[in-house]
Amino acid sequence: MLAPLTHDDPGEIGGHRLLARLGHGGMGTVYLARTAGGRTLALKTMHARIATDPAARTRFHLETDAARIIGGHHGATVVDADPAAETPWLATEYVLGPPLDDAVALCGPLPEASVRALGAALAGALAQLHASDVVHRDLKPSNVMVTAHGPKIIDFGIARAAGDDRLTRTGTAAGTPAFMSPEQATGQEHTSAGDVFALAGILVYAVTGHGPFGTGQAADLLYRVRYADPDLSGVPAALVPLLSRCLAKDPAQRPTTQEAIGQLHDGQGQFADHLPDVLLADIARRATTVWQQQPQRLPAPADDTAQTAAPGCRAYSRRALLTAGGSGLVGAAALGGGILTWATSTGGGTAASGSKRTSPTPVPKRGDWLWELPLRLEGASLSPPVPLKFGATLAIADDDGLRTIDINKGGFDTPSLLKGPAHRCTCDEDIDTSRVYASEALPSGNHPLTIASVKWARVMKQDVVQLKEYNGALPATQLLSAFADVVFLAAGQGEPSGAGIGYDSSQEWHLLAVDVHTAKVRWRQPLPSRPRTSDRLHFLAARAVKDHLAVLQEMPDGTVTLAVHDSRRGKELWRQTLDAPDPDAIRGMLEVDDWYVYPPVGSLRALELKDGKEKWSFGPGRAKARTGPPALGGDGVLAVEEGLGLVAVDWSTGDLLWRAPDHSGADLDVTLPPAPGVSEIYAYSSKSGLLRSFSHDTGKAVTTRKARGDRFYAHDGIPEAIVAIGEDYFAAYPYA
Repeated sequence: MLAPLTHDDPGEIGGHRLLARLGHGGMGTVYLARTAGGRTLALKTMHARIATDPAARTRFHLETDAARIIGGHHGATVVDADPAAETPWLATEYVLGPPLDDAVALCGPLPEASVRALGAALAGALAQLHASDVVHRDLKPSNVMVTAHGPKIIDFGIARAAGDDRLTRTGTAAGTPAFMSPEQATGQEHTSAGDVFALAGILVYAVTGHGPFGTGQAADLLYRVRYADPDLSGVPAALVPLLSRCLAKDPAQRPTTQEAIGQLHDGQGQFADHLPDVLLADIARRATTVWQQQPQRLPAPADDTAQTAAPGCRAYSRRALLTAGGSGLVGAAALGGGILTWATSTGGGTAASGSKRTSPTPVPKRGDWLWELPLRLEGASLSPPVPLKFGATLAIADDDGLRTIDINKGGFDTPSLLKGPAHRCTCDEDIDTSRVYASEALPSGNHPLTIASVKWARVMKQDVVQLKEYNGALPATQLLSAFADVVFLAAGQGEPSGAGIGYDSSQEWHLLAVDVHTAKVRWRQPLPSRPRTSDRLHFLAARAVKDHLAVLQEMPDGTVTLAVHDSRRGKELWRQTLDAPDPDAIRGMLEVDDWYVYPPVGSLRALELKDGKEKWSFGPGRAKARTGPPALGGDGVLAVEEGLGLVAVDWSTGDLLWRAPDHSGADLDVTLPPAPGVSEIYAYSSKSGLLRSFSHDTGKAVTTRKARGDRFYAHDGIPEAIVAIGEDYFAAYPYA
């Protein structure tokens, strides 16, 4: 999937014309590019702020060298590169094929014949790499591209010369836990035998659809890699002896790459002869799409030159939601994909359609609102505020703390109900509890973390819980969600570093559950350490429902995972990586009910809370419809379908209930669930600046209002209203 260039992307790099964005992540951006002679490239750049780190530059240089060593037969041919540039870049051939994880998602577990051909070719690629005394160290399905001529290994970001430990700290594991070797998991030297171990893990995944050591937290995976037997259930019997040897804990017991080649395949026939037809068709489709791509660029926001964020303050605007990622490309497999919104589509076109784009219609300066009030977000807030349920009253948190609003008049009922910025405030999801919580941001030092709460009643009573073993002065503390008087939060131990938002290697961070009645920690789970200079929080969103806690977690490498915990004991039940190229675009977006969680990116689908299995996915066959983030309402799940408009599907089956019969619905980008008892739902278009209502039963358009905002929420208090959140304001619009 391809995304338009942003207004501030360069037109060319190193003389190569940029056509589109293939992916964007924490380390850099990958572009689709074309040489002056017409050759299509994948051009990978490093973020300027990372390029100032000498170690990061050294890794980029080594990545370039390793890509050259493996060459075009087993990897992506390096066409051009400048690792010494102010913004280092690497241009390779554009690989025509999907990454292996996408191929398995498309076809299901691959046939044994396919896996044998795949394994023999990958073993040959490793043999060539090892012959030059280079080890990859991060082999995983997303780093293996499947083409019609054979697999190609990509992403040599942590590859290094055998025996060179200058970029590896003793006792530190670098790589991907699910496919690490035991020696790598303990920070020891990773030799060519470690790559053989990872190769076996990839082949288990290809033939079964699951890795040899399951899923879960990194610590759990590393433990299983080191001590547990691999799970080879579903592996064809003829492959078990070889894969078992490859997965031996002792590197000396693993076969060489040449032995593996001899036991995997006889070398007869072309590689494409061993691939499923559906995979070959996908490869052909990708080859056609890339040649049709023409340069597209998103316009600069009207107020872009005037927007300057204060130090430590992140600006959240509608343009942050206009994101798309890519997969099936060299160097971008780890950056993810998934169209999130369709606000800039013209005539129902998509980012890859080649249709001409026009500038969005200016949003009106005023709207048909009940009222509008200012928000103060000058630096203490690390995430945008959301309306909080507090009985029948509207509550909202910004840098001035948690306040309640007179929704009739638009004034502040309580100027400061509790102290705490937006990311340190939450509410109880249990409708019978009606309690809000806040944790005050304390001055630098080491102070007990406090959680203050207020319960909605005739007389409001404030309670305070103090956690002496956690430091309330750490800015990255998050109150995530709550259910039935149990608060779920991210909290840290140790002193603030003074850099970024205060992370430090001496700190320990946990996801924990706290009973507000007893002040007892019910359970805690360790969180991964983060770079000292990081300005990112651990979690993007969380929702507690009955016995489950669902979380969107942003990992240190910029990837986003969706995980579900048993909220009573803390055990992680399952975890999946999401294709989320811009984590900020889905911050706060997580829909959960008592049975399912509905991921905010990719196709519209329902995953079972208990085990993560897909209950349904909306769309015909394997070509699933791409939608924006879903919203729950009544008996349906609502979303905006790319280029088509608003749809409602049955929450239990995924069957289409209706598609809005509105010819102007293709520019919609935000969907709101209905408030209880009302017969209309709403969707907002940033392109036109209009908020439209539709019949809950039929999808027929009912009303249209002028509006503005970055995110919209349904408030089911008294009166019912729609709350819009902007960068420095919030407003209310009437339902009827």
